[in-house]
Amino acid sequence: MQEKDIILETKGVHAAYGESRILWGVDMEARRGKVTTIMGRNGVGKTTLLRTIMGIVRTKDPIIFNGEEIQNRSTFKRAKKGIGYVPQGREIIPKLTVYENILIGTESRNDSVRSFDEDEIYGLFPILKDFRHRLGGNLSGGQQQQLAIARALVGKPDLLILDEPTEGIQPSITYEIADVLMGLVEKGMTVLLVEQKLNFARRLSDYYFIMDRGKVIKSDHKDNIDFEQLKNYLSV
Repeated sequence: MQEKDIILETKGVHAAYGESRILWGVDMEARRGKVTTIMGRNGVGKTTLLRTIMGIVRTKDPIIFNGEEIQNRSTFKRAKKGIGYVPQGREIIPKLTVYENILIGTESRNDSVRSFDEDEIYGLFPILKDFRHRLGGNLSGGQQQQLAIARALVGKPDLLILDEPTEGIQPSITYEIADVLMGLVEKGMTVLLVEQKLNFARRLSDYYFIMDRGKVIKSDHKDNIDFEQLKNYLSV
């Protein structure tokens, strides 16, 4: 694998909340134009890894994005570098409209443009056009997830990170989200995903990193993954 094919890499990353160590030397990489999925049981450090990549949780260990170490940069500067982040829980601002929530995402663009292509975004998520004047807090969980993804996309990221995008969402919307993500990857987007639902992950993923107790215990291309074994591991 040539370095130019790797858009994001963590090297021996440790991270903690206070005195509680969560990550114990995580080596992980995301390949350009592919979907990489991090899986593991609850509490193994998946969300902490994403939060560390984004700078919400700090580390001194190398995090390399587009060939540059970013571990000392602020979360905002990492977003400006081209990382879009859809957090677990979505974090929609409830008292702002759908349109206003999306517009906030343009703050992470690496230029002075503070508007977005409405045809493009509403083409991906038609329901957001219908509800563009509705308050974000009045949307369903699935609609809020679509809004959170739209908000990340208007920042024009090279890498889109999603933490549990199917959590608490009805199956019909998970299929819509999967279709949108596959379409984005076909156009060159790179996606890094934390996901618990194996069926959703299998629709999208090219590479898998399996975590346990704050470490990566297995990583491989989808063709080399024993999905029955993975399913059993996740269900324990």
